Amino acid sequence: MVISIGIVIFFAKRHRNPRLRPKKGEVLLVALILFMGSGFFSHFTAELLTTDFDEERIKNKMKAAQARGLSDPRGSGVRADRINEQGTEKGETANLPSEAPEEFREILEK
Repeated sequence: MVISIGIVIFFAKRHRNPRLRPKKGEVLLVALILFMGSGFFSHFTAELLTTDFDEERIKNKMKAAQARGLSDPRGSGVRADRINEQGTEKGETANLPSEAPEEFREILEK
């Protein structure tokens, strides 16, 4: 906020001739934009500092995502070997939502 106040004061008095200085409305608009930006930045920084950072939890989430195939570089989101493993388990299609298309159920059953 202190930096924003300094920028607004510099912007308001940036020219020696008072007639060439920005109008009060322009200074107010610049001040409003700067204060909103600095408020957002300070809120974002505070959220980063108060975040519950648990390294083990993040590692476990990453391992679980890799097991599900979400890190597949081909972009499909599901690895073929995991589909085959899941398809061999009994009753896997029973867990699908009722609005799942029949073609999707058939692919998973194969």
